[in-house]
Amino acid sequence: MSAPDAQRSGAGPSTPDAQRSGAGPSTPDAQVGEVGEVGEVGAVCATCGEVGDPGDRFCEGCGAPLPETVGPPAGLRPGTRARPVTARVSVGAAAQPEPAGPPPTTDHSETPCAACGEGTIADDRFCDECGRPADAPDAGDGTVPPEARDHAEHAVPGAAAVTDLGRVRAANEDAYGLARLPLAHEAGELVVGVVCDGVASVPGSERASLAACDAVLEAARDALAHPDVDDPDLAATGGVDLTELAHVCADAAMDAVTALAAGRDAPACTYVSALVVDEILVISWIGDSRAYWLVPDAPEESVVLTTDDSWAAEAVAIGLLDAAAAYADPRAHAITRWVAADAPPGPAHVIAHAADRSGIVLICSDGLWNHVPSPADLARLVADAPADTATAMLDAALDDGGTDNTTLVVVDVVAPVGGSS
Repeated sequence: MSAPDAQRSGAGPSTPDAQRSGAGPSTPDAQVGEVGEVGEVGAVCATCGEVGDPGDRFCEGCGAPLPETVGPPAGLRPGTRARPVTARVSVGAAAQPEPAGPPPTTDHSETPCAACGEGTIADDRFCDECGRPADAPDAGDGTVPPEARDHAEHAVPGAAAVTDLGRVRAANEDAYGLARLPLAHEAGELVVGVVCDGVASVPGSERASLAACDAVLEAARDALAHPDVDDPDLAATGGVDLTELAHVCADAAMDAVTALAAGRDAPACTYVSALVVDEILVISWIGDSRAYWLVPDAPEESVVLTTDDSWAAEAVAIGLLDAAAAYADPRAHAITRWVAADAPPGPAHVIAHAADRSGIVLICSDGLWNHVPSPADLARLVADAPADTATAMLDAALDDGGTDNTTLVVVDVVAPVGGSS
């Protein structure tokens, strides 16, 4: 990434013009079990048949959600240090007395849940907030491990990320973040992807890119933990306004990188993120990292979703040069907006789309699109699995010389059945 040398004038966010039209997949319902003594109602898991204890929100056998049932009052639950956070139905009986004495403690009673980041692992070895088992992999959030900056990969269902040093650079200043997080009320899952490219001429920019990616995943996780479930317009996305979340994530990235500034040094990076729920995708960016919409079945219909904040893009926009001449100019990759303490003011660009056909969202640093800029050519690299697609795209950049760090995230987008093509 070239050093910033100019400021963008009049660059405001694009206006989202698409709305979600369908709800996400639902989780199998559970059945309410037989009523025993007044105030005691168990639930039978429809997934594995396990009978839960009164008040359980998740199955102890497989972790699947259970319907709300009568349970102990909102005191400390036996075997945990957590208080229940959802209401329970009443059967007209007085509340059961609180358990006598402090709850039993175990070595793992204070263990935070790696999956949701909100709950703790209870005695039953399941999270008391999200229901995932303690030995399950995390919720799919991953950034580049500090000890593996030269090459790292991460995958979650339906999405994959990869970063690579390349064949020329001495250090990798790129980073990615990738998470697949459950939405409230069984509204499906949100995939969060982010790619940041450190500005090579500014010391500390390898820390900037990683800090920005970490901040985005943390902001997304926090938003999903506090949904607005009372807003009917947000029911299809689990109480989360994806456009607002895109701005929140970009602001979190800016704050995290700004905090790294010391003295005259202001570490900097570019930024592009994708939020995907079913056929809805919301893209946000600052700088010249890009987002693409790829249609493998019709490569020529693939498009670039973003507009570079760069000298070349602005030279083309004002008619100074045609695209070929602008991107051949030595100033081509001088960015006009960036993420840093000394960044030009203004919000991130944000756009929203509702896909009417299935396809792939690609977000990437210029280490990929410098070598394979054409959306159609990128679409022809799409493989059956996201991880294979990511590998194919990285290989294409390396085979063409690998002149820069290359980082990308690919996300499958599944349009509703019957959508037009």
